[in-house]
Amino acid sequence: MLKLFVLLVSVAASWGAEICCPEIGCFNDNAPFNNLPLPDCMNVVNPHYDMYTSSNPNIGQRFDSGSVPPAYNGARRTVFIVHGYQSSGSSSWLSSMKDAFLSREDMNVVIVDWQGGADIVNYNQAASNTRSTGAYTAAVINNLISSGGGSGSRMWCTGHSLGSHVCGHTGMRTSLGRVTGMDPAGPSFESNSDLTIGLNPTSASLVDVIHSDTSTYGTLRNIGHLDFYPAGGHDQPGCVSDIAGCSHSRAHEYMEQSIRQDCFQSRSRCTSYTVIPGSCSSCTCGALPCAYMGYGADFSCQLSGIFYLDISSNQPYCVG
Repeated sequence: MLKLFVLLVSVAASWGAEICCPEIGCFNDNAPFNNLPLPDCMNVVNPHYDMYTSSNPNIGQRFDSGSVPPAYNGARRTVFIVHGYQSSGSSSWLSSMKDAFLSREDMNVVIVDWQGGADIVNYNQAASNTRSTGAYTAAVINNLISSGGGSGSRMWCTGHSLGSHVCGHTGMRTSLGRVTGMDPAGPSFESNSDLTIGLNPTSASLVDVIHSDTSTYGTLRNIGHLDFYPAGGHDQPGCVSDIAGCSHSRAHEYMEQSIRQDCFQSRSRCTSYTVIPGSCSSCTCGALPCAYMGYGADFSCQLSGIFYLDISSNQPYCVG
């Protein structure tokens, strides 16, 4: 009987704990998620999705996985903007980036507010909630595709910090044309050898990443197809001792600036993300740079690799 009890306990332990959420399925704490708590379901995270277009640039139309907003046009590109830890959809940078997108391109812009899962004290719980929030965001996108005439190739998700991993898990649940990680969160992700714990190259047809704070809040390793390390990826010019996560926030500032002006041009490709710019050499396509950081990344002539670029301490931050 004792041997049977031990066997049953061992089997139960190997199964791990599990939580099942309506509509998005079940989640367990097996590897690579064994260092994190189970994610919360949507009744706790309570995500909101507000869509803005040229016809409603200031007042978003709220929708969910069972509805399509009237302003939505499936023929246009759709971008989801996702905030990070201890933040919300009302953070000013999301609205500013939304305006930049709408001024640059006729598109559908969605601000994702997952404050219930992100604006909490327990960082590891928030990190885990990227899984369930990503799964539900995938359900929202799938409905836009099936009910609104959209296409996965026209779906783009860009997130800051933990929001990058929300986009990563979204892309692992549905078809996305592109994911842009703005300094993806490092803690609880960086040390895991299995990249599917968060944003990774399988998350979209093109995954481009801006690394701006690799020494504190962001991730050092290359986790996309295109990985950019402005100013080497840490201690961004103009940030003094990284007060209040200055370097971490620069990633979404660089991204917004790139939407307004394609000025972040890389002419340096590197062989190691741990030796930048020491491992970098000249990289051009004729007279053109080999890669563009931010908005224009998908127009780069090289669509894979590690890239370095110089940065200015003042807006618009780009050099040359």
